[in-house]
Amino acid sequence: MSEVMIDITCPVCTTVFKKKARDLKDGTTLQCPKCGEKTTIKGNMFTDMVTNLEKGDKEKGGHA
Repeated sequence: MSEVMIDITCPVCTTVFKKKARDLKDGTTLQCPKCGEKTTIKGNMFTDMVTNLEKGDKEKGGHA
């Protein structure tokens, strides 16, 4: 499966940038590439989403 990319919107300047969902673990600090605002990821929302997507792909097998 290809990497799931997540759009992150800076809470200060509203710049949208992409990060790999697998890299967004609880406690990870992201820095906006435009204004430098730092945001800390809370919880496992993104990594849980990727895990569930991967499970869904495996459960589907070759079914349409």
